Amino acid sequence: MINMKKILYTFLPLITILILALSLSFFPITWINYLLIIGVALGLLPLILEIFSSFKAKKFDLGFPVVITILILLFLGQIKIAATFVLLILFGKIFKEYILWRVKESVKNISESLPNTTFVKKEDILEVNISDIRKGDTVIIKVGGRAPVDGILLTKEASFDESVITGESKPVKKKKGEKIIAGAINLSDYVEMQAIDTSENSTIALVQRLVEEAQSKNAPLSYFTNRYAVITSLIALVLVMAMFFIRQDILQSLALWVALVPVIFAIIVPVATTIGISLLAKRGILVKNAEALENLTKVNTVVFDKTGTLTKGSPDIKEIIAFSSFDQKNLLQLTASVEKYSEHHLARPIIKKAKEEGLAFFPIENIQILKGKGISANYNKKKVLIGNSKLMKECGIFISDNIVTDVEKKEKSGDSIIFVALDKKLIGVIVMADLLREEAKSVLEKLKKMGFKLVILTGDNKIVANNIAKELGVIEIHSELLPEDKINFIKKVKRNGEKVIMVGDGINDAPALAEANVGIAMGLKGVDITLESSQVVLINNDLTMLPEIITSSKNIFRIIKNDLVIATTIHVFTAILVIFNIIGIFGSTIFHQISSTIVLLNTMRLFSINRRENLRRGLPDDERKTLGSKL
Repeated sequence: MINMKKILYTFLPLITILILALSLSFFPITWINYLLIIGVALGLLPLILEIFSSFKAKKFDLGFPVVITILILLFLGQIKIAATFVLLILFGKIFKEYILWRVKESVKNISESLPNTTFVKKEDILEVNISDIRKGDTVIIKVGGRAPVDGILLTKEASFDESVITGESKPVKKKKGEKIIAGAINLSDYVEMQAIDTSENSTIALVQRLVEEAQSKNAPLSYFTNRYAVITSLIALVLVMAMFFIRQDILQSLALWVALVPVIFAIIVPVATTIGISLLAKRGILVKNAEALENLTKVNTVVFDKTGTLTKGSPDIKEIIAFSSFDQKNLLQLTASVEKYSEHHLARPIIKKAKEEGLAFFPIENIQILKGKGISANYNKKKVLIGNSKLMKECGIFISDNIVTDVEKKEKSGDSIIFVALDKKLIGVIVMADLLREEAKSVLEKLKKMGFKLVILTGDNKIVANNIAKELGVIEIHSELLPEDKINFIKKVKRNGEKVIMVGDGINDAPALAEANVGIAMGLKGVDITLESSQVVLINNDLTMLPEIITSSKNIFRIIKNDLVIATTIHVFTAILVIFNIIGIFGSTIFHQISSTIVLLNTMRLFSINRRENLRRGLPDDERKTLGSKL
């Protein structure tokens, strides 16, 4: 089927440019005017169609005054000037399309990172199209192959390159049961995974859809520039009419119109924000729309949820204290051997630690889950009890006063305590804690230096909260909060005139993220909820990206403001030259297109700024090239 839109917006302008260029350059004879008129008509056709489309949507298109100007020139017999005007407009349009093409190329083929076919293990190993993969299928990923859908690793361990989504090309080690994102490259041997969704609903497909959607939306500043352009057009019309009334010179009046008509304002914001959003996506930062990008430049307060944002989000072993004849290794080995039968969230890090240290599990019998207390079992004909202090007391396990005092201090500081008893004797204590992210303190210090007010919200008690605040160097922290308390806090801050960023994990913090001026979610946990409630997602769950997204947003809108100043200055300068009869309509047309070209060249500086950011982050050239080829 013939793609009419492609013909209109690609081939037709090129044909028009060829006709106009040849006509203006090589055929200075009378009949060639007809060829020029054909070229002008072909050049105007896409513009006219865009204007009608805008009018249908009840929007004013800044191409309308341009078309009217060209038609008036034709009516007055200024065919060559009209043709030159169209020629310059088409060159500018192609330049703009080239910039947007560069941007679209960087993200449009994200889904092409996926293989067309893959192998599925059923009764036999079958090769199928990735569109035929269903939830629960066992998928085989060969060495160097890509995961066709999101899945859970079934193999004991493997290493993957997830740069197609996260922007980081460093290998990521995965263990059995951990998530693999679609598009990740298998750097290990033969790997099996279980599909958790179809290819259409994979993380990579979702990211691509959201990036494309973000590119199609304008920021509030673009609405401002459109209004500014309409007002400027009306002022220009009044000045043109006044000039014509005074001088009775229609051509010079049209020259003033060409000098002042603000066509370039219609593309400044969309082009810049499209480039910005796409380049950020390549660095693992997903911005849903240009409005969020602009809001990031206005915020003055950053509010953090603690759990999963400033902390790792899952408990980890902080300390192992062994008593009696047991040492730390034996205590961990026994505890993990029993806890592997437990579904409690504190059991997982214990089992993980034992596996990391290569400890074998003891044979365990008579397992009993004691809800709200712990777990009991038999090992070597002796009873093992693992759980809280309540369980120990009920079973008559003696705990010395010194241990009780020490445990109480640790619990007040936010630690979770697991008691381990063997044969009615306490043999050890395992201290668990949701540890702070290693980068949390440095990120907060950087934000503080950037001039932001920092606030932490947590459901922890005051003692725990104050300890965290002291460790992170944050003055303002609010503790013992329910989810609705967090929302009310953000509403209160906004009522005080502050612009707020809320940073959370995207699931528990969804309402607070939605209430903030900009909600930033860490990672893709609960993808649908995360993307619904937040405006920005740090896909690779990297807190260090937070200052970067703010800095990048400011760079983007600094470029936009520069563009506005450049365009306005050149337009006013051209208008002055026209008013004093220094240039005519041809010169005005040239200056108008020079303005557009300079603005677009200035906007392209975003690409070089992005390269400098990559260099600052220490990505070598070969990694950046690899990243670009994948995105």
